[in-house]
Amino acid sequence: MSKQQNIIQRYRQLFPHETLRETSLRTNIQITRVFRLFNGRAMKVKELEIFENIIQKRIAEKPEMARLNSLMNEAFAILSQHDLNKIYDYIARKSYLRKNEFLVSPLSQQELKQA
Repeated sequence: MSKQQNIIQRYRQLFPHETLRETSLRTNIQITRVFRLFNGRAMKVKELEIFENIIQKRIAEKPEMARLNSLMNEAFAILSQHDLNKIYDYIARKSYLRKNEFLVSPLSQQELKQA
């Protein structure tokens, strides 16, 4: 994955429900340009820096995100690919379970008695 794709993916993870207009206002990049960037058009260095700065500010707002980000950067430098894959699988599994946890409604007391 290219640096640009990585930046766009991280931005959209941090602002999942943000519209193109809101992104345009936040970045001061024209809305049509934002649309093109989100659809794979090459970024200018200035645009890349704008997105990186917004991401860094958002991460700095939450200390646990900053700590996790720092730890991930250290892990990438130190750990083997096998170890990184194990961590990735663990996080993906936890994330999947958390997302699907809200899709399954808990059984009521009456349903439990019938089961």
